[in-house]
Amino acid sequence: MQAKKKGSILMVVLAAMLILSACNKSGSDESSASPSASASGSGGGSGEKVQFSYLLAGKYINWLKDLKWYPELLKNTNADIELVNGGEDDDQYYKSLETKLMSNDLPDSAIVTLSQAEVYGSQGLFLNLKDLIEKNAPNIKKFIDANPDYKKMITASDGNIYGLPQQYPVITPVPFYRADFFERAGIASNPTTIQEFTDVLKKLKAAYPAADFYPFTGRDGYIKFTESFQAKDFIDDSGKVHGIYNNGLGYDLKAPGFKQLVEWYNTLFTEKLIDPEWIYGTQTEETWQTKMLTGKGAISYDFFTRPSWFMNNGGPKNDPKYSIKVMDALKDQQGNAPKVSAYQPRFRNDRVFVINAASEKKAEAIIKFMDYVFSDEGRTLMDYGVEGQSYKNEGGEKEYLVKFEEEGNKPLGTPVWNFLQDRLTFPAPSNDEAYYQWMDDLTKSFAKDFFTKYAEVMPALKYSTDQLKERSGLVANVQPMIDSNLVKFITGKRPISEWDAFLKEADAQGYSKIVDIDQAAYDANK
Repeated sequence: MQAKKKGSILMVVLAAMLILSACNKSGSDESSASPSASASGSGGGSGEKVQFSYLLAGKYINWLKDLKWYPELLKNTNADIELVNGGEDDDQYYKSLETKLMSNDLPDSAIVTLSQAEVYGSQGLFLNLKDLIEKNAPNIKKFIDANPDYKKMITASDGNIYGLPQQYPVITPVPFYRADFFERAGIASNPTTIQEFTDVLKKLKAAYPAADFYPFTGRDGYIKFTESFQAKDFIDDSGKVHGIYNNGLGYDLKAPGFKQLVEWYNTLFTEKLIDPEWIYGTQTEETWQTKMLTGKGAISYDFFTRPSWFMNNGGPKNDPKYSIKVMDALKDQQGNAPKVSAYQPRFRNDRVFVINAASEKKAEAIIKFMDYVFSDEGRTLMDYGVEGQSYKNEGGEKEYLVKFEEEGNKPLGTPVWNFLQDRLTFPAPSNDEAYYQWMDDLTKSFAKDFFTKYAEVMPALKYSTDQLKERSGLVANVQPMIDSNLVKFITGKRPISEWDAFLKEADAQGYSKIVDIDQAAYDANK
């Protein structure tokens, strides 16, 4: 999510201290087809009851307890799981997790980062799952064998497997706009290039000249469309890392297109086409929402469910003609359709399920439970619910009998059929088709097409403990310097003629060294 420039880098800092923040974005996680086999014995629906404790962030516990399929999961696996709150949100959770790890104060199972899994697993704190999977988890084993990238990711340098990461659905941010504003401004077609987008902003500003109206607004990081300027961070076909690597959600400071992007932002700022509060970093989520709801902004670029959020949270009440639509990604400088980086790598390195070595006697039952989660039956339950209650089979296809618009908007504490599995429950495979199908009608109208055309899933890098430690210190030093100077260039407080000098300053602070660490991490795991 390019929109999270500062936040994304901050996540890297946390990761480097082995407390990577889990980047939750409301969505869903369904699964790719896994081998069919119910868990059995102490881990299945027959035999001895499975009892274990599971540490995760409190917000996920609250959501999980509301899900109507969760009691069915426990019944099908004969499980009794104690959900242990490790901190209300992701930040609190990962900040407290290190203390628990250092003090050996862990429940039977937990969610950790991949680095934590490998470091503490090699020290004997977490169980090696390799033999357990081989003997007791045919569905997990088949998934590992069918996904070489997953296998490479979970296999530690000592050849062991200490944790199971969550597979994340393929989703990207999307550009969206007030369709009713476009119509009133006489904009007959959506922009397809940066120049056309700029012209649209100018038409909107001319049509709505109020001093507090800025056509382009948003939350979090303001730097968007790096893909259209060919300026995002990435790893090319030869294996070369470009920019401080952030899974394609950041930027390549030294790409020619990035300087052009900054110059473009300066034009937007000078001509009052972009919200200055967004540029200065003073915009909150609430103020952004209010502006988009009350007509003080017309275009944004954010999480793919946000268009429907505005339609369902007051937009039409403020204006009966209120209408939000999604536009295509803007072409790159050669006129090609760009690749928009997915929010997460396919397998998340900050949501890894581990088993406490002190709970070895429970390990077989726990891994059998997880194997059920990976099975066809388990995936159907977590992705669709119960046949006849939440879905039906129609012509060989599953169709939901319940609606996201009704179930997804119920207050916390209300039992719901909800399948937003980008929210963490138990790390499992993903069924993107089911994920897109579960969305509301507006989101379903563009999601599959947009992601199929534009989404690019970037690889996750595995860092050593020393690399993470060094990288975190460098990022903490470099990123604030870059952020402040970009604002200066965009607002005109520093002339663009000093760009080359700025790049040298960034290198002196450690920018190139971070890229070198990313390159070394990639080279070590190719």
